[in-house]
Amino acid sequence: MQASSRPFRSAPIDEGPDGPAPSLSQQQLLVACGFAAPIVFVGTFLIEGATRPGYEAWAEFVSLLSLGSGGWLQVANFLASGWLLLGFSVAVFQAVRIGAAPKPAPIVFSTMGLGLVAAGAFPTDAIATPLTLHGELHYVATAIVAGSMAAACLLEWHDGCHDPGRMVSARQLVAAGLASIGLFTISLVIPNAADPGLVERLAFVVGSAGVLLYARRVWPKVPARPSRNRQGLAVTMRGG
Repeated sequence: MQASSRPFRSAPIDEGPDGPAPSLSQQQLLVACGFAAPIVFVGTFLIEGATRPGYEAWAEFVSLLSLGSGGWLQVANFLASGWLLLGFSVAVFQAVRIGAAPKPAPIVFSTMGLGLVAAGAFPTDAIATPLTLHGELHYVATAIVAGSMAAACLLEWHDGCHDPGRMVSARQLVAAGLASIGLFTISLVIPNAADPGLVERLAFVVGSAGVLLYARRVWPKVPARPSRNRQGLAVTMRGG
């Protein structure tokens, strides 16, 4: 059965210099990374924030969990979640090759993944300490993650514009994207207006929900390994 590409136009797979696309099981594993990344990321900082002695989750940023003797866990969370998103971006790229996802999609998710990896590689500065180079780089990485989470939600708006049947879900994701970037802005620019830790957590939860919804959208459209028909054209075969 040929893969459906709505709302995008169906296109033959270009194997390119790197050979054929991964098998269906490999693609499903890569898409599963898109489900795992937000669950691992949010679940880890929520549990760690609630159980870390002396840490006030509603008042302190998530990044501060990467400091201290137990900080390795949040560092590992940043790194693992980032690499999972990079794997997911490969699956999204394969979806682009068959016309089942917009071209900016893999860029958005790979940028998000790289931002999380950078947030783990460059630790934040402790409260009331001078700003360091690695602290500035961590701040930039966090901003990249926030922006790409909002952009991931806007991708669904792009798709929904081509398919009126999905306009409602597209509008919901756009609202989630705008809420995410708005909450991040509040937590960073005017932290005294509310509990910054709580606002930032809400932003991460909303943005991560958008990633989950996009992973669900891509799941049925991952291409299997293409075969060739008698005319030498690529044909995508899907199980089911």
